[in-house]
Amino acid sequence: MRLRRWSDKAFVAVSGSLILLYCVVVLAYVATIPDLRFRVLLHDEETSQVGSGIIVREVPGIRCRGPEPQVGDVLQRIGEQPIRTFNDFARSLSQVHRAQVPREGLLKDGDDPSLIRESLPKLVEIETGERLIEVEFLHNGAAQTSWVFVQSLPLNEVLLTLVWFLLQLGITAVGALSVWQRPFDRPARLFFAMCIVTLGAFVGGFHWWIIASSLILNFPFVACALFVPVISLHFFLIYPRRTWPLTQFPRVALAGLYVVPTITFLWMAGLLGYIQWLGRSGSPETAKTVLRLLANLHDGIYVYLTFASGCFLVMLAALAQGYLRTANPVERNQLKWMFWGGVSAVVPVGYTLYLALFDRVEFALGRAKVAMFLASLSFMLAYVVAILRFKLMLIDQIVSKGMRYYAASLVLTAAFAGLISMGGLTANFWSAGGTMLPDRQQFLLLGAVLAVTVTMLLWGRDRLQQLIDLRFYREKYQLDKAMQRINRAVERVVDRETLAHRMIGSCREVLRAERIAVYLRDAERSTFQLIAVEGASNLPEQIVADDELMQTLQTDSAIARSMNPLLSGPQPAQQLLRNLRAELLYAFVSDGELAGAVALGPKQNGTPYTAEDLTFLNALGQITSVALHSVKVHQDVSRLNEEMQLKVEKIDEQRRVIAMLQQEIRTTQAGDAPPKPEPAAEDFERGHIKGSSPAIQRVLDTVRKVAQSESSVLVTGPSGTGKELLAHAIHVNSSRRNGPMISVHCAALSPSLLESELFGHVKGAFTGAHKDRVGRFESAHGGTLFLDEIGDISLETQIKLLRVLQTRTFEPVGGTRTVQVDVRLIAATNQDLKKLISEGKFREDLFYRLNVISIALPTLAERKEDIHELSLHFLKSTSQRLGKPLSQIDDAALDALKRYSWPGNIRELENVIERAVVLAERESVTLQDLPREVLDVRMAPAKFGTSRSVPESKPIRGSGRVRSEEPVSVGADSFGRPPLDEFAERESLEEALRAANGNKAEAARLLGIPRSTLFSKLRKFRINKPR
Repeated sequence: MRLRRWSDKAFVAVSGSLILLYCVVVLAYVATIPDLRFRVLLHDEETSQVGSGIIVREVPGIRCRGPEPQVGDVLQRIGEQPIRTFNDFARSLSQVHRAQVPREGLLKDGDDPSLIRESLPKLVEIETGERLIEVEFLHNGAAQTSWVFVQSLPLNEVLLTLVWFLLQLGITAVGALSVWQRPFDRPARLFFAMCIVTLGAFVGGFHWWIIASSLILNFPFVACALFVPVISLHFFLIYPRRTWPLTQFPRVALAGLYVVPTITFLWMAGLLGYIQWLGRSGSPETAKTVLRLLANLHDGIYVYLTFASGCFLVMLAALAQGYLRTANPVERNQLKWMFWGGVSAVVPVGYTLYLALFDRVEFALGRAKVAMFLASLSFMLAYVVAILRFKLMLIDQIVSKGMRYYAASLVLTAAFAGLISMGGLTANFWSAGGTMLPDRQQFLLLGAVLAVTVTMLLWGRDRLQQLIDLRFYREKYQLDKAMQRINRAVERVVDRETLAHRMIGSCREVLRAERIAVYLRDAERSTFQLIAVEGASNLPEQIVADDELMQTLQTDSAIARSMNPLLSGPQPAQQLLRNLRAELLYAFVSDGELAGAVALGPKQNGTPYTAEDLTFLNALGQITSVALHSVKVHQDVSRLNEEMQLKVEKIDEQRRVIAMLQQEIRTTQAGDAPPKPEPAAEDFERGHIKGSSPAIQRVLDTVRKVAQSESSVLVTGPSGTGKELLAHAIHVNSSRRNGPMISVHCAALSPSLLESELFGHVKGAFTGAHKDRVGRFESAHGGTLFLDEIGDISLETQIKLLRVLQTRTFEPVGGTRTVQVDVRLIAATNQDLKKLISEGKFREDLFYRLNVISIALPTLAERKEDIHELSLHFLKSTSQRLGKPLSQIDDAALDALKRYSWPGNIRELENVIERAVVLAERESVTLQDLPREVLDVRMAPAKFGTSRSVPESKPIRGSGRVRSEEPVSVGADSFGRPPLDEFAERESLEEALRAANGNKAEAARLLGIPRSTLFSKLRKFRINKPR
């Protein structure tokens, strides 16, 4: 887990740094790249002849000396570079960027190179610092030459990029912090991945025609642009929870989602590399090939734009589905804002797609840049609202006081970096002999790029300084970490064992001791128990301290081992240090009394313990004392809560017994009284259903609500849970109570007999049909028909049953007369009908007809509170029927009944009680009257069920030593019929507590005894925690 956490953090650091470095490099490249103000297309279908040049589509703000190029002219040469394809045009800009002006190209202010007759180089520079380059173009078919000023990019083009970059950088920072704090959170990792690819895609996409000549800058842009729609869709398919198809086909869906951009990237990367390689020759023959390849690249881009649009629509659908399905109000608000952000982006995205499909020239010239900025801005605003107002990415858990301090420091660093970069630019320009400030766009963009760069460098310097401090002042950082660990122990109120292990970890990290052992004192005794140890074995489990040793530990909290051979005799403290093979023994107090001691072996470097070490132990001991007090308080509160819960359960049990006795008295009195009138329709009659547990009460509440309706009811539950009794309760509480209640057990009849049983038959319909017979449907007219084990009927019968449910009509077997009935249908099954549907054994349409209202009956194991009442009910009815005077069940026998899992449910309980009544020789049912399977209850592995033995040797966590124990069997019989001696009883109690991880309620359940009995035995043996 720790390795995975660091790998995720490394992913955040490396990927975030690389994408930020890429964006800074692109912005710096864009800020310094020369701009001749020619705007051309990647692939122009209107070029008249292959290799003749490229068509000029726009000349925004062009300045020149000589004839001015116009829109529609064919650009043929820039400087020394012939222009045959877009690749040549991009390469020419890169060459101008790196070119040096020769001496003969330096002109005076006011010189016009177009009027100078002498031979000039193709690139010249005027005294003011402005440069001009010679270009050749065709105007109306005539070749012309002009000198065009080399300018920087227009401010409006770079300002949009810079604003978007800074806004997206803030969202990306939130994503990075979220992954850093919660690397296990997959949506957080995807959100961060979506942010970084969006950064690379948009910063490169805003100026794609400038970086086209550099494969190093082009490949990351292509990769980010291709993966943006896919990663965004992946994020919204799993946030806040997975949706289809990731719920059913996760691997196939993800493979299909990511294979498209992966294959496309490989194809585009290979194509771009091949075009770059071909462009080096510059021959007209290769120009034809380059044009064809650029046409293929052009078409591939538009095809992928269609795919990305589809991803965007699916993303909106996923957002809408997530909003409708989630019940968490915070998540609903997050998804609502993101959904409306996506809806707001529909118009600009649609406009972009319209230009891409129907006006490709405008699209290629960047007319969609503002639209895509608005689309991205709508999502940004949605993220900002969701993050700040509705805690998207759990921003409240990330933003702490330390994080706010770090953010404020970063803002201050960025501000100083901005001032440094602006001052550096100005000084550099003036030192170069400039007479005025640099262009606004250069000043602004280069200043922002340098500010980001300086901020990154300062941040990196701080991280390196931290690593250096960690290397040379390791003790300081380890001390802080150790104190934080113990403080967390105090805050979380852990148990004594965990606290001891954390104390050992702190001592190991700071003091670098080879062996460490922690002993804690038993309450009100002079005995210390070994709680945790590391680096040692065969240490004494228990230390019995005499009065002298206790006095020494209370007086001198730290005792160092003495090697002085002149000591007359071993003092108790020195003898203890030798027995523990320790160099230092530190005792700490809690609530004013000695609470424990830490035994420290020699240091790994062999140096003695210093005063600073004792200061650390003193601070650690004080915090540990507070933690021990918190643990004690927590244990006392837990014990009081358990005792209070036990009393509440006793009161509830007494209330159930009183209610049961009151019902018994009313029943007895009703037997001697004259019959009462029929209850009113609004009264609820539960019939023979017994019990008052929450599980059965929920079922009865459902019956009360649905009884008056005419809808079909499907009753599910294992065999023996009382499905027919529930159907009868539905009938007697419905408006059909005066009608018949007909029951049919479908599994007991063959398919042919079942059809005749349900629908009846006419005389002569089949062999043995000697007379007409009315079916159960017709017999239940005006009442209720109960079909038990509905899952066992044949498919042919299911078809006829479906027709009856739809039309309320049928024909008897062999007859032609249509019978119309008014019947309410109640079906029951102990099978999984959905599984039968998938196996083709049950009709899906019939299932939905039956499953209008579904009631699931709980098993007897889920309503063990009712075992007492059910047992007494069966005891009374069976003893009356058999003529035996039994009236009660012993407590031990009742506990055994409650411990049993009852796979046969209520029917099995009834059989067990009948067997006990038959075998009983007294006036009550005892343990000897119960069957062996009820008595032989043991704990199963990891929970309960079968006997469990403790291994002979069990290592203590975090140590190399072994504690020897005899095998102990823990189960119901530990406190059942065979009596145990005190040693075995204590071992059984401790093993049960270990198996239940210290939970006393769970331990009592595993042992099969009431919690009050467990508490009394724990007090008897003075057991608080298992050894």
